[in-house]
Amino acid sequence: MNVIHIKDKLVSDLSGIDKIKGIGQTGDMNADLIPGNSDIDMFVLCSTIPTENERKSIYTNYANDYSECMMNVCNGGIWGYGDILIIDGIDVMFMYFTIEEMEQYLDKVLNGDYLDRDGGFYPTGRLSSVENINILYESKDEWSRQIEKVKKYPTELFKKLFDYHISNVINDEDLGRVILRKEVMFYHSVLENSLDHLLQALFAVNATYFPSRKRSEQYIKDFKNKPVNCYERLIHIIQNSVSSNTIAKSVEELKKITLEMVEIGNSIY
Repeated sequence: MNVIHIKDKLVSDLSGIDKIKGIGQTGDMNADLIPGNSDIDMFVLCSTIPTENERKSIYTNYANDYSECMMNVCNGGIWGYGDILIIDGIDVMFMYFTIEEMEQYLDKVLNGDYLDRDGGFYPTGRLSSVENINILYESKDEWSRQIEKVKKYPTELFKKLFDYHISNVINDEDLGRVILRKEVMFYHSVLENSLDHLLQALFAVNATYFPSRKRSEQYIKDFKNKPVNCYERLIHIIQNSVSSNTIAKSVEELKKITLEMVEIGNSIY
């Protein structure tokens, strides 16, 4: 696709900006790209963030190749300073971070300072992204150093993650109301929170950074430390949650699989 060729040329041109020290692409480089449904995320490490004009001066060289250029779609924080170019119907997003802020954030997540998600963002997802990032450019070892840091897989972090998330799976008060009232809509809210914590606890006992719920089935099937028939039981918990006639079975299985997870975690940590 033309988008790959243009993306590579953008990377080459951006690497010529002195402030830019490393460029990496997240995800599977060989994944099929479907216009309107796929995107390409680029993490750019900088000594200082290039100005909007500096960035745009590179993008405009390819004005005939993109249908839209959106500048500053995010302005700092967990997503950096972001620009999106739509090429062949594919969103190509460049997210700019200073090396210092990237290192500080990774250090805090690795230290266990951020155990819970921030809205829809999982801090461990950033560790997962860096762990598997595809380095397209680095002036020295800017990305290699970050990858090495993340791949130390600190046991203390996974223990903190497990202890925090497993203790938040079961809300006895809310689950008691679910069984009493058999309100499907209310249970879905409770179950959403429970499954979120349960999955993160499961990833923690397998020393794996939780990225998001995408591809959860494959992750779970590959895990060594897990309850018997783990994925199938999670699906049954969800299936039984949609009817007031089976809600009690769903809650019972949720509690049972959680207890098994506690035993697995205690045997490891």
